[in-house]
Amino acid sequence: MAKARKRSTCTECSLRRQQCDRRIPCGRCVKRGIPDKCQLNWHEGRYDPSKHRAYPSRQRELRPTSPRGTTDQSVTTGLLDDLPAQTTYLESETPREISHSSAPRPRYVFVPYESSQLRKSSVDVAGGMNASIFSSIGSASPPLSTVAVHEAYLQMLLPSLDHIWKLVDYHEVYLLWYHCCYHGPTFRSELESVISEQEDKTTLIVAGLDLQWLALLFSIMAGSLTCTAEWRLRDWGFSRVEAVKLSKQWYKAAIASLNHGEWTSDRKLCSVQAVTTLTMSAHCLGYSTELSILLAAALKIAQTLGLDKLSHHEPAERIDETSSNSQRLQLLKRELGRKLWSQLCVQDWMSLPFSGSHDINPLHFTTTKPSSRNHLTMEYLPATFPTYISYGNYIFEISKLVVRHHEATLQSTTPFTRYQHVLDYDAQMRDLATKGMPRYFHVVEPVDALWPEWVHWARSSLTVCFAHKIIMIHRAYIRESFTNPVYSMTRITCIAAAKTILNEAKKAKDVSGPIIWIDKAFCVAAAIILCLDIFHRTESEPELATHRGLVVECIEQLRKFESSVIAVRGASLLSGILDEMDRARERLSWPPLSIDTHELLRTMSEVSPSFLDQKSEPPVELFPPQAGLSNSFLFESLLGHNDLSE
Repeated sequence: MAKARKRSTCTECSLRRQQCDRRIPCGRCVKRGIPDKCQLNWHEGRYDPSKHRAYPSRQRELRPTSPRGTTDQSVTTGLLDDLPAQTTYLESETPREISHSSAPRPRYVFVPYESSQLRKSSVDVAGGMNASIFSSIGSASPPLSTVAVHEAYLQMLLPSLDHIWKLVDYHEVYLLWYHCCYHGPTFRSELESVISEQEDKTTLIVAGLDLQWLALLFSIMAGSLTCTAEWRLRDWGFSRVEAVKLSKQWYKAAIASLNHGEWTSDRKLCSVQAVTTLTMSAHCLGYSTELSILLAAALKIAQTLGLDKLSHHEPAERIDETSSNSQRLQLLKRELGRKLWSQLCVQDWMSLPFSGSHDINPLHFTTTKPSSRNHLTMEYLPATFPTYISYGNYIFEISKLVVRHHEATLQSTTPFTRYQHVLDYDAQMRDLATKGMPRYFHVVEPVDALWPEWVHWARSSLTVCFAHKIIMIHRAYIRESFTNPVYSMTRITCIAAAKTILNEAKKAKDVSGPIIWIDKAFCVAAAIILCLDIFHRTESEPELATHRGLVVECIEQLRKFESSVIAVRGASLLSGILDEMDRARERLSWPPLSIDTHELLRTMSEVSPSFLDQKSEPPVELFPPQAGLSNSFLFESLLGHNDLSE
């Protein structure tokens, strides 16, 4: 009989089928943050493929869910009752049977506690509010309710289940790291639970579904359709024209579902999730102003739900192998609340240069930042390992510095002290971008194979974000910096930051990565800075041709994204500015003493007909608040002194 070979690979690496360095603890377990679990022997004494095999040998139609009628008395009910009771990491595709394509899929198996109750029973629907109202007035055959009409329309908008899963998968893998406004495993289990209850497996049946949860689904799908590349849309079966139409309809469907679901009175966490997730699609679709109003309402709902009072509590939040499912569930709910509150703060504070005020005072809430944890088991992970909350937590620190700069400026009484604050917070922002940056976000740091794929995209996004925030710190002195030598540091700084943004955009050639709206909006802001510099250069200076070339390249890049309102408006505005430069040369008045913005206004009104509509009060803002380019600042402070009402 052959002698049994002695094990040299730890159980954790065997479970994942990864190469082990055969040390105890091994390097991979140390990076995972589980050195205590690194061992050579299986917990039950022997290898069992049904328990210890991370890769299923065959696909299943749906992930296993708890049997109907069975409940766990130890688990409290609530919004997030679908925390996994058992979790297994995967490095292959998820065991759900859909057509093979390039659609990304999350790499885990998620087994919920119990099935979600997101669909009303037929008795509840029939005995609802509308039926009781009509019966009270003696109507024998009540007309079709408003909710029923709305559900029928939503049913028309939904694609097949195959398409729904591709869009949900894409959002979790490619976009959730950016905003982290919902818990991916929980939402997936809820969707699977709803599908398992219906006989028709070709599409999602809308009738009786929780409308606020449905709003979250539409916001997820709208974000995926808006932020994916055109080649992937074709691979999924969407034409570019159809994708543009559907993304707008799904965005509107999300809002309509919230309204029909009475989200302002029946306050639920999923309504806040739906609104914050809409940030991925609203700006590119041209709905930035409407989104600002929705975010303000979501903020009030979040406060009534107590999301501003989620302080840290030890040892209640200490999770280990001995922790119960109930403890993990409660912590998951608190962590999700913290993620949402953090995102609301970021959206509010990043709009400060645009609006001049903020709704959330950093001193008026006690909620702490989300902690770095395994998003399935809720156990701690080392701070050196990037998780879904890493990008959001870092952006939170950046936006908090924006608030501090704003408050310091308000307390200044002279131009001297105000500009000193500009230079001071410029230095603080640079420190945050270097000394305060987590190791895995440094562009010079080699990418570890264990890190998630989105780290590449996060690095590029942060490069652009920091350069833009430097420009926003100097925002009030940009125009003067080209004529007043006292503020020359602002000119030098902003030009360098603008070139960083545009050069980073040229390097971004990852066609498989997400297309996020800030890439376009911040490029427009950077190109406008270079246009101002061009207007203050003589023909003999080499920087004029260099900067004009960068602006032209930016316009060409923006024109590739015909479905993005930001890109279309930005390309038209920049083209109009370059045309004004050419007209100035023809008049032999170079460099020009001023910029005639009247022609620019006419150009933008052709791109956005409602821009100068007399019925629109105030005029429609061209760019999102987070870009820091309000119409008045852009056309009066930066480019000229013409009043929009003229």
